[in-house]
Amino acid sequence: MIRELKWKPDFGKTVERFEAWWHGEIVDRPPVTLYVAPSRPYRGPAKEHASLRERWMDVEYVVDSTIAWMECHDYVGDNFPMFWPNIGPEVTATLFGCELEFSEGTSWSKPVVHEPDDWHRILSMQPDFENPYWRTVERMTDYAIQRCEGRYIVGITDLHGNYDILAALRDPQMLCMDMVDCPDLIVQVGRHVAKAFVQSFERSYAKIAEAGFGCTTWLNTYHEGRYYVPSCDFWIMVSPEMAREMILPDILFEMEPLERSIFHLDGVGALKHLHLLLDIPNLHAIQWVYGAGQGPASRWIEVYRRCVQAGKSVQVLAETAQDALTVLEAVGAKGVWLTVGEGFRSADEAEAFLREVEQRV
Repeated sequence: MIRELKWKPDFGKTVERFEAWWHGEIVDRPPVTLYVAPSRPYRGPAKEHASLRERWMDVEYVVDSTIAWMECHDYVGDNFPMFWPNIGPEVTATLFGCELEFSEGTSWSKPVVHEPDDWHRILSMQPDFENPYWRTVERMTDYAIQRCEGRYIVGITDLHGNYDILAALRDPQMLCMDMVDCPDLIVQVGRHVAKAFVQSFERSYAKIAEAGFGCTTWLNTYHEGRYYVPSCDFWIMVSPEMAREMILPDILFEMEPLERSIFHLDGVGALKHLHLLLDIPNLHAIQWVYGAGQGPASRWIEVYRRCVQAGKSVQVLAETAQDALTVLEAVGAKGVWLTVGEGFRSADEAEAFLREVEQRV
């Protein structure tokens, strides 16, 4: 298993810090992810594309550009160089026939379920891993592994699961109606797509494991084994009772292959479901995303405390260095992973912040 990278020679220490964090412990200090301004010029490929779709799907361009971007940066703290294949968050919906529309910064799916009876067609389908979107993700993974040369980690794409897949196939508001009008059918199709999520994870993990990598993804923690990010952004639209009865069983099903997991809890409105997560024995951590205009992280100290006291580690998405230190002092170091949104101007400035963190442990 890879423990040293050319662009981050101390990667092994970062692996140890994250492994301790998964268990609510620390080695020398909590993991700290921070971002330093580029110290070298960008020398990536210059290429004109006829459309945004063509740019997103250009495997060599995407990988080569990301490698050039990584080469510009210094990796201080527990940030590490990593490529993860990305064509947007709804690639799992393409396994059931969705097409993707692309913007400058993301993509979204075009629904293929237009009335409740269409769910029967989804139930009759097996996930299509030969569709052009999924094949692009796999080709990006293969090419990134080919070009790695011990410089960076290759991660797994953004895999939405369970009712987020259903919402992409249908429409979130119409899915809410279907959950009331034909709940048994929706429970059945929910498990059907959850099985596809597990298949997509296993296919992705097999590629990176064969290359000697552990697991990472868009949420850049690390584990030398099966790790992923269970989530359900859609459940902000339903009651805790409906979430427990219909959605939670599929979340638990998707977690079964995982050795480590951190739940992506997105939005203030999703806090009504936090108690469901704290009761999951094999959930290791929670990423609480309070959202734009709802910060700073220190505003939500009681949420972090509640998680840690329940035995779950947390990722603290701090807006500034001072915000991170405020949460650290209030919650403690064990089970806390600090991620600082505001960038540092230099590696020296970032190292000075790390010393402040160490003084508070």
